[in-house]
Amino acid sequence: MPLIRSLLILSLTVCSPCFAEIARKNFIDNFIFDKMQRDGVPHAQLSGDTEFLRRVTLDLTGRLPTPEQVRSFLGDTNPDKRDRVVDSLIPALPIEGVSRRKEQPFLDRWTYFFNDLFRNNAQNEQGIPTFHNYIYKVLELGIPYDDFVRDMITSNALSNWTTGPASFISRNRVMEGDGYRMNHEDTCDEIAVWSTKIFLGVNTECISCHNGAAHLEKINLWLSKKKRVDFWRQASFFGKTSIGPVFGRQQEFIVRDVGAAYSPRTDYDSGYSLNTKSSLRVPRYKADVTPAFILNGDKAQPGERERPAFARLLTSDPQFARAAVNLFWAEFMGRGIVDPPFGFDMDRQDPSHPPPAPWTIQPTHPELLNALAEDFVRHNYDLRYLFKLIVKSNAYQLSWEFGRKWEEKYDDYFARHVVRRLGPEQFWDAVQQSTGLFQEYNIKYTALKGKYIMQAHYLDFGETGPLPDLLVCFGQTDREDNASSDRSSLLQAAHLLNNNLILSQVKAQKGGLLEKLLAKPDKQMVEDLFLATISRFPLPEEERMSLNMLSKAKQRQEAAEDLLWALLNRVDFIFNR
Repeated sequence: MPLIRSLLILSLTVCSPCFAEIARKNFIDNFIFDKMQRDGVPHAQLSGDTEFLRRVTLDLTGRLPTPEQVRSFLGDTNPDKRDRVVDSLIPALPIEGVSRRKEQPFLDRWTYFFNDLFRNNAQNEQGIPTFHNYIYKVLELGIPYDDFVRDMITSNALSNWTTGPASFISRNRVMEGDGYRMNHEDTCDEIAVWSTKIFLGVNTECISCHNGAAHLEKINLWLSKKKRVDFWRQASFFGKTSIGPVFGRQQEFIVRDVGAAYSPRTDYDSGYSLNTKSSLRVPRYKADVTPAFILNGDKAQPGERERPAFARLLTSDPQFARAAVNLFWAEFMGRGIVDPPFGFDMDRQDPSHPPPAPWTIQPTHPELLNALAEDFVRHNYDLRYLFKLIVKSNAYQLSWEFGRKWEEKYDDYFARHVVRRLGPEQFWDAVQQSTGLFQEYNIKYTALKGKYIMQAHYLDFGETGPLPDLLVCFGQTDREDNASSDRSSLLQAAHLLNNNLILSQVKAQKGGLLEKLLAKPDKQMVEDLFLATISRFPLPEEERMSLNMLSKAKQRQEAAEDLLWALLNRVDFIFNR
């Protein structure tokens, strides 16, 4: 055990070699490094090859690089090898007549991301796989992000169980009493809250209950000037959208726009009504609720229906692109240019019109944010292009190691890469991948089976058992109220040390990695275990300690299992850095 403790400690003290001056690869680097140079802020050196490969593979595909991929990458002397590995991880658009790879980790990872973002959970029941498959196909075909969003907001369906995009609208319904009667205005409110939050980065939840004045002055300057009626006008774009149960089923819904909202009210033709009782919010009061876009007051054009008008206004506003690039920047860089990504204050975005003191400009790099958004629009809202732009930049490829005293103010400069714990799905998939042992599961509401968690359409978050409990402990979202978390805790450490599910993974079982490695010499076994778990070769001291442990052990298999267990408990396995 002293040797294993030493291995764990070494994971905290690995140092990278020094690197030459960092080149600027695209306009992201110009903005990031120019600001640091101007303000006299130091930055980390470029990440080493193994650090970069592990990071970018996890970020783009949700999986670890294989030992073969690590060896190949390290042996590649081409100066463009980092760009080429990024291109290899992001699949090209399908070509007619060309067979496709059976597994697409990139598509699995980002389909799962959007399923979390759009909260595809039990609210959709048998519509879960339909919505999942729709998102997967959108990503596979490279549908522009603005088209993707417009399709979901405007989708009609005879059943959300058969028409995937309709589930974005229908899952936000608010049902009352016996579960068969919809509260129409509450539903409109929920659709407005979530679409404005996800696609504009503005959280209007507070002003759905009260005016911003006397409540939000110290939280959000722009929202402090907004009133409930501004929110109602945003929600009333959905006033004539009907979400009705199919054949009395509680979780299957028709989604369509009608002459007026589906409702048992006598004022059937009025759309969004202020006279109804809310199940979620304080009573409404009389006001003009003509649909008006909350950012600029724009309305539907003559003859244009309200829901398509909202989709047009939303996706054509510059804030749509700004919120999108900021969201994905945060996903890759560990924090947003505006952070949190769903907390935009619209009165604090423009450096040429700064807010009154003590308020400051909210984005850390407002010019970069605008440049990213404008570039995203010029490239037809292409997610593949945006992802490549970010991860090919040297700003993304900085090391997590800083090499000098870190100051908190450096965070705003992205002066080093942000170290993050693996998300719950990434963590368990990494454990399975690095041990070669997979726990196959049924994909709910389908006849399919999966082995990687990120292939799942939906996991029953209400289940108990070793795997659900482990995932919840590591911060799995319920896709309802609780977002996914990458925060660390002592309970997670206890699971890693003692959980029977983890302990069973390190056993030399048939078909697993360890069973195969036991037939190899000790040196080869140690190398392969390090490559399979922390995606690099062992340092000389790590190799010496590991070989010494194996050579002195009475039971070689038991010592190899202890080494694998120690590697799974290391900081550089549990974290993406």
